[in-house]
Amino acid sequence: GNSPQSQQVHKLVDLVGPTEMSVLIVGDTGTGKEFVARSIHEKSQRASGPFIAIDCGALPKEIAASELFGHKKGAFTGALQDKTGSFALANGGTLFLDEIANLSYENQVKLLRVIQERKIRPIGSDKDINIDVRIIAATNENLWSKAKNSEFREDLYHRLTVVQLNLPPLRHRRGDIPLLIDYFIEILNKKFNKKMNNVINNF
Repeated sequence: GNSPQSQQVHKLVDLVGPTEMSVLIVGDTGTGKEFVARSIHEKSQRASGPFIAIDCGALPKEIAASELFGHKKGAFTGALQDKTGSFALANGGTLFLDEIANLSYENQVKLLRVIQERKIRPIGSDKDINIDVRIIAATNENLWSKAKNSEFREDLYHRLTVVQLNLPPLRHRRGDIPLLIDYFIEILNKKFNKKMNNVINNF
């Protein structure tokens, strides 16, 4: 967008993108947290590496560790083959952990260890694997409040929130609406080979 609020987000993305700092993106559902995370990745020295996105809210706690860190064949019932976890897939690049507030306490502990030691251990393995991953997390909740209420590990909060980037909802940047309409019309015109025009300009 071109609104003052959106321009501030652009400036922050330009500022933190080239660094190795962990970033926490906070915003309502639909404000574009993953889009901003990708923009940070693309402005980093890791841009040629992978960008792996994980929705922590959709991960049952029983399989979260397997999804994040991987597992060895036979590690548990149903583990019919080795699985490469998201951290290993993101090695050399960026791992985006969306809805981080939904990660179980047990898996928060494991994530903290990985951040501190930069090593992962797949379930069922007796060997650590070195990893080089930048973490960008996101939430639509007040993570600091949850940390103070012991609903989220405070030490993990501080590890994830070297920089916090707040995304304003569209209702607070209505001047961006025509630009977004033009953007989606362009996509639809290409997709359906149409020539629709934006007739809504007054916001």
